[in-house]
Amino acid sequence: MTSTGEREQSDRLTRGRWIDAALDALVEQGIEGLRIDRLCRVLAVTKGSFYHHFARRDDLLSAVADYWAETQPAEAAALVRSGSDDPIRQLAAVTKLVADRDIGRRDHAMRGWAAADERAAKAVKQADRQVLGMLERILGTLGVPQDEVHPLARVLFFTALGAHDAPALFDGRSRRSLSGYLLRLVQDRAGRPSGDVSRTSGG
Repeated sequence: MTSTGEREQSDRLTRGRWIDAALDALVEQGIEGLRIDRLCRVLAVTKGSFYHHFARRDDLLSAVADYWAETQPAEAAALVRSGSDDPIRQLAAVTKLVADRDIGRRDHAMRGWAAADERAAKAVKQADRQVLGMLERILGTLGVPQDEVHPLARVLFFTALGAHDAPALFDGRSRRSLSGYLLRLVQDRAGRPSGDVSRTSGG
């Protein structure tokens, strides 16, 4: 029988909490580690809590993919917009998202899953498109020449991903130095004086 405490905890366990736990499992053990019994142990609930939100494991996987494709880029965009109306500060916030919000580990895990799962591949592609679109809008607002917006957005995006995938090359000092350099590069391409970018780049 399920105890009263277990029932109360199951009731409080939201669908979003299951998705969050699934992403953590994906990071730690890959898609093979994303199992219902393991998640139940981590969350200290019975399988009844899982089946309250999902009919089967495959439904959870679809929910994780949908979350990544829609919610993750939206949260990143909201964080960038909330910091400042200044596009340079918004750009600085983008360059810090991977380190500050630990998106890099989850991004790496999602891309690993996407290599073997079309549903995950579609979610990653959709999320990438939204993040790149956000970068392109910021660069365009800054005045970067239109023919440079597309490639420069990708340079920034690839650098952010690489900061996670090659951590030995990015200690705290070199990360800040590279972030500052990229911001100065953007300002140069936009025809703006570089000024003091150390504060916006986290230095």
